[in-house]
Order: sequence, then C-alpha cells, then structure tokens
Amino acid sequence: MIDFTKELNQEQLAVVLTGDGPCLVLAGAGSGKTRTITYRVAYLLERGISPENILLVTFTNKAAAEMIKRVAELKTENCELRTVLPWAGTFHHIAYKILRKYAGVIGYSPNFTILDADDSEALVKTCIKQLAPETGGQKFPSAGVIKGIISYARNAETTIEDVLDLKYPSWFRWSEEIKQIAEDYDKRKRTANSMDFDDLLVNLLTALNQPNVLEKYAQQFQYVLVDEYQDTNRLQASIVKKLASAHNNLLVVGDDAQSIYSFRAADIENILSFPALGGSASGGETPFPEVKVFKLETNYRSSQEILSLANAVIANNVNQYKKNLKTLFQSGAKPELRPQADQTAEADFVVRKITEFLEQGIPPKEIAVLFRASHHSQQLEMALAEAGIAYDYRGGVRFFERAHVKDILSYLRLMNNLADEAAWMRILLKEEGIGPVAAQRIYQAVRTASNVAEIKSIGFDILGDKAKVGWQNFIRVWDELVGVGTSRPAELVRAILDMGYGDYLEAEYMDSRDRRGDVEQLVVFAGKFSDLAEFLAEANLTEDYGQKNQNNKVSQDKKIILSTVHQAKGLEWSAVFVVNLASGAFPNSRAAVERGGIEEERRLFYVAITRAKKHLFLTYPMQTGFSAQGGPASGWGDTLPGPSMFLQEIDSELLDDKSLLANGRSLSLNDTEIEYVDEDAPVKIRPGSFLRDVEDL
Repeated sequence: MIDFTKELNQEQLAVVLTGDGPCLVLAGAGSGKTRTITYRVAYLLERGISPENILLVTFTNKAAAEMIKRVAELKTENCELRTVLPWAGTFHHIAYKILRKYAGVIGYSPNFTILDADDSEALVKTCIKQLAPETGGQKFPSAGVIKGIISYARNAETTIEDVLDLKYPSWFRWSEEIKQIAEDYDKRKRTANSMDFDDLLVNLLTALNQPNVLEKYAQQFQYVLVDEYQDTNRLQASIVKKLASAHNNLLVVGDDAQSIYSFRAADIENILSFPALGGSASGGETPFPEVKVFKLETNYRSSQEILSLANAVIANNVNQYKKNLKTLFQSGAKPELRPQADQTAEADFVVRKITEFLEQGIPPKEIAVLFRASHHSQQLEMALAEAGIAYDYRGGVRFFERAHVKDILSYLRLMNNLADEAAWMRILLKEEGIGPVAAQRIYQAVRTASNVAEIKSIGFDILGDKAKVGWQNFIRVWDELVGVGTSRPAELVRAILDMGYGDYLEAEYMDSRDRRGDVEQLVVFAGKFSDLAEFLAEANLTEDYGQKNQNNKVSQDKKIILSTVHQAKGLEWSAVFVVNLASGAFPNSRAAVERGGIEEERRLFYVAITRAKKHLFLTYPMQTGFSAQGGPASGWGDTLPGPSMFLQEIDSELLDDKSLLANGRSLSLNDTEIEYVDEDAPVKIRPGSFLRDVEDL
C-alpha cells in the first residue's frame, strides 16, 4: 500500500484523497502536477477501480507514457505497461480506439484510413485544382493555409467566415471559395473512407451523440482525468463533458496562467468557466454537482525571488484564478534587469554571462535563452557562433537555415553570381509551372549572360506557356532588384520582400507574419554591410557553423538551449535569459488588437519567468531595427521603442536593475522613460524617439 501522506504535500494529498465529483485542480508552475495526477490514479486503483474504468487524457503521447510508467512503478504487482492504464492517451488516441468500434454509426467502415499532414494537404491541393478559383491575377492561398483555416474552424467549433474575420482578414475575399474547397475535401475523405486528425475528434463527438455509444463509454469511464486542461479547445471540452456525463467524476488539471495556445484554437474559457458549468454534458438537463477547486501553489523549481516576480507579473491579468506561488527553497538572487544599447550589445551581454556561468561549472544544458519570436534570436546566434558556444535550437531551425531566409539569400546570390546553379534551382522551382527540366534549361541559358539585365528575355524565349507564368513572377522581383540601383544588401532584401516575396509568404504559410519577421530581421542584419559579397560570406559562414554544430559534432549535454517561449513550456533550467523585452516585440504588437491578446502575452511572459530555477535575466535593446509597430525603421536600427509594458508594470523592488553600460554609466527604468544617470548631465529619453548615437550620451 502507498503511504500517500508521506509521498505528497497537503495540497497534492487533498486532490488525491478527495478528488471525486467534478474537480478543477489549478496547478501552478513547478507544483508537481504530474505527480499529483499519477498518485490520484494509483489511489483509485488501490480502491479497487478497474483500469478499464479510468480515462486519462493527455496532450502528448510522451506525457501519457510517462504517467503510465509512473503508475506502474507505484503498483506492487508485476504487470505489462499496456495493461496498467489501457485508456490513457491523447484525445486523438482515445478517439481512434472508439471509432474503430463505432465507425459505422457515422457512416464509415471500421478499416478507415488516417491521413497524415502531408496526405491531407495533398488532398486539399486536389480540391483547389478541381475548383480552379478565378483569382484575377492574385495569388490564391496555398493548400497548407486553407487546411489550417479549416482545421481551426473545426477545433474552435466556429465557421470559416468567423476564422477569416478574426484571424486572417486578408483572405476573407476568398471565403466562398474556401468553403467550397472544405466541402469537397470532406466529401473526398468520406468517399475514400479516410479521416484526418481533426476528423477523429469531430467524428468522435458525432458518435457520442448516438445514445448507445454515449451510454457505453459514459458508463464505462467512472473516472475521467484530463491533463493540461487550459490547452483544450471547444471541441475537446465538448468530448470530455460527454464522456464524464454518467458519473460526473471529472477531474481537470491545468493552469490558466499558462494558457498560451490560442493560435491553435485553445480556449482559456474552458478552464475559467469550469466551476460554473451549470449542466451535464448530455445537454444541460441535469446540473453538475458543485465543482471542487483545488490549488497547487507550492513550487519545487524556483527561488522565491523568481516566484515573487512571476506572481507580480500575472497579477495584472484580470481574467484569472488568483494564485500565489511559494517555494520551500532558500532565498536566492533577485532577477536581473539588464537593458542594452542595441541588439548586438544585448547578444554580447548574454554571451558574456553564459561564458561566466560555464566557467563557474554550470552545465551548458542548464542554461537557456528564451524569446517571443524566432527572429529575435538572429543576433544571438551570430554572437554564439563567434564565441564558439554550441547551442540546441528549440521551436524551429536556426536563423540562416530557415527556408524563407535561404530563399532571400538565393536571390542575392544571383545578384552576386549569375552562375550560381543552386541558387537558380531554389528560386525557380518555387515558381508556378517551372519544374526541374525547365529550371535547368533556364540555368544553362542565363549562366553565360554578361549582366543581370540581360536575363529578362531569356526565359520567355525558351519556356512553354505554363512555365512562363512562373517566369513572369520571378522577373517581377528581379526587375525590382535591378531597379534598386545599388548593391547595398539591406535595400536589396527590402526590395525582395516588398515586391512579390511578401505576397508569397502570406499565401503560402499560416505563420506568414513570423516568417516576414525573420526577413525584417534580415534587413536589420544586412544594414551592417555595404558590400553584398561580404554580407553573403558572413551569412554563409554562420550557416556553416550551425550545420556543423547540428550534425552531432557536439553532444546535447554540451549545448546551451535557445528556444521560443512556447516551446519552453514544461521545461526548466538553472539559468534563463529572456531577451528582446522591448515594446512591440514582447508583447507582440498584434496582441493589442486581438481579443484577450495582451493577457495571453502576459501569460507567455509568466511562463518564461517560471522556467528559471536560480538565475533569471531580463534584457531588451534600447536601440532596435523595428518601430513600435513592428516594422523596420527607416535607418535600420535607429528607433527607441522602450521597454515592454510588462517590465513597466513590475515593482522595482523585485528586480536587481542596477544595469551598467560599457562606459560605466548606470541605466534604470523610470516608468515610461529611459533615464541615463550621469554625474554631469542626466538625460531622459522617451520611447519612440530616436537615439542616433548611444555612445555620445
């Protein structure tokens, strides 16, 4: 028998022993959430509840496997892992098991096929070709974009028009065409007896609307436990309530302060409104018993100084459950606020501190640098490469290895060297109607051209009608590049983005804004160079370093971590740097115009803070290549957007903000002003003004 009073703290014990009925467990960061769920399942098994009668829903297969393993270790008798919790898994895993048995009630055969992401996108592409929408010369959204719109609408239980209006207004003009494609896509899947990942959930809910199916599983699952409930979408919440409707033993575990996935259709209202459900999942005819609310507030990860900062940050959110994280650890160092002159200085500072930590014996894998968006890492990647510090990039690929960055560099490589075959192939094969054979014909014809202006007519002379469409699009960008009349890299990158490539990103990718941000950052980086060849060489050398670093030349234990905050959720490190905490960067400038956007961004900041165990550094560049609205500055690096609004909300007593510039002058925050304190001439500069030469102050 397990001694639960010995193994758990009082907060966790209350959940394990009294978690019957509808229960909401608010599990603060680092509070032992997984441990609590695991012991709750073990407690139910000790009480004689059959494993078949327990449903445990997680968001990843890894999480499910971890919980099954832990429960197995707690059980005294030997048993196979698969028999410990046969109904533990992701929403999609559970849906698949049920639909294999009851596919017939929704018009499918039991041997239905599951389409992976590539299969789904290929089928949508077929639907687009079949519809052949009249675009009037404008680029129609790609199959990946349309698949993403359809998926969001289904998971959010809303319409395609609402999704376009809320998330993608630039594509609203195609709403009727997208709806027709969605209908055709659904018909083709049914004809082929196949389902995509979204269908698994939609069809499960449809099956559960059949009384015999609902009765079987609602009666079978005497206890339903859901992990990471703050990340559920409306569709998933509807499924959970159906499955728990017979016994009302529904225990959901999550942290509203870590709800950061609205872009995936996650709905924070699921957890915020849980105590006021007011009706059973079967239609609201029978009210739920009163919901019990538990709080896990004892943190086993961070120092109290870090937790105090986290508590203060999240306290500014209106829509939340109030929690107060506390620790059992001894006090540590205050989180440090370290503004830097510009992005280069910020990167240099982070590298210096990382070097110090490594020299002190902190393992590289215990050091992480977090950022709001992937393009915020570019300067740091350069600085780490120069310092010879290996890093593991989470949440994407290294800056100069990203497809859209390589596309831009390929255009510039052609400007520098018309005989660059790899660059020609990369650019041409992206154009409509141009395949490998046509691309090779163009390359062989243009490689002997005497100057860049000569190539314009070559493609039209040797290509067929279909390929000429793609060549015309290429020439539109090429003409703009030639017309720039300079070899300055920053101006060339800007021309590519403004004349065609920006439209390509928007039509091709759901995350086009983030990709555009990468290119904007490339403009800033390119602004440091006046010579195109020098710029390309620097970019290629950095990419080469990244590839060598990535190809297992350095073991994972020897690498520090670079990560977006989204990818860092659930992880922890001894030392954490949160960079680019500037206005317009974090919070993201779009958050101000999206419903609940600022509060979600603040939750994202909270997640970043609570990843740190002992050391936390908050930095931002006072001088940046982006305006407060997120666009590039006219001088590529001369705007002063000021600190993030989240930094301005923090009581200075919670921070060590005695920052030092390279010249020894101190720097501090004073509400919305930056104040340089100098013995002879104090200077105050308001965010949004221009700082031409920091070193002159």
